[in-house]
Amino acid sequence: MPKGTIKTRFRAHYKKVILVLVILIILIPAGFWVYVQLRTYSAQADYLQKIKTDPEVAIIESNNYFLLKPAQIDPEKMPLVYYPGGLVAPEAYLYKMGRVALELQKTVYVIRAPFNAAIFDIEAAGRIIESYDLGQAWVGGHSLGGITACRFTENNPEKVYGLFLFGSYCDKDLGTFEGPVISLMGTEDKIINRDNYEAAKDNLPPGVEIIEVEGLNHSDFGNYGLQGGDGRSSLDNDQIIALITSLFQ
Repeated sequence: MPKGTIKTRFRAHYKKVILVLVILIILIPAGFWVYVQLRTYSAQADYLQKIKTDPEVAIIESNNYFLLKPAQIDPEKMPLVYYPGGLVAPEAYLYKMGRVALELQKTVYVIRAPFNAAIFDIEAAGRIIESYDLGQAWVGGHSLGGITACRFTENNPEKVYGLFLFGSYCDKDLGTFEGPVISLMGTEDKIINRDNYEAAKDNLPPGVEIIEVEGLNHSDFGNYGLQGGDGRSSLDNDQIIALITSLFQ
């Protein structure tokens, strides 16, 4: 076979391989994005509308977070930075945390994570703290968001005034962390791995406040409906908001 023919066929084959690789590079992330969108729990529209139309709470939207800013702010109150749970839209936390911000007269930042998985952007809280020159903040989150907050705290203890975990646990050793730590869990939480939760208690500092609430489930921390496999809650929104608010008084 003539050399020119071999080279021509090789080039044609090479171009096909490159084309296939380019298509895969485009399709795999796109497919993952579609999968994430299909699996993500969206905010319940009625509660989202309620907080968006509340004249006492301003919602400032950024590419990377939502800022919940009450009309009255107590400058002595430490702001909160909140990592959402995995595959839960950050908007699903705006109603409850907006009400909490209003009750406490403090700002709350709800992070918008890549692919709705906070673990992909552990340092998000640090950028908020630095951008707003906060110095320190309460940092925490729900479910996977709590795990992410623990990892952020391990890396940046000087930026964290206190850590809060909602239906979550720490997979890193924070035994030497000197700030307050709050762990809030519900008896009806059927989503969290209880074995991991119990084992991870040893990762928390001695002064941790562990609170287990009767009737609280995993889905109660947001407004996105009942998560598949979760237990049935016996608490209403006002009770949950009052509970969360009481933690930071």
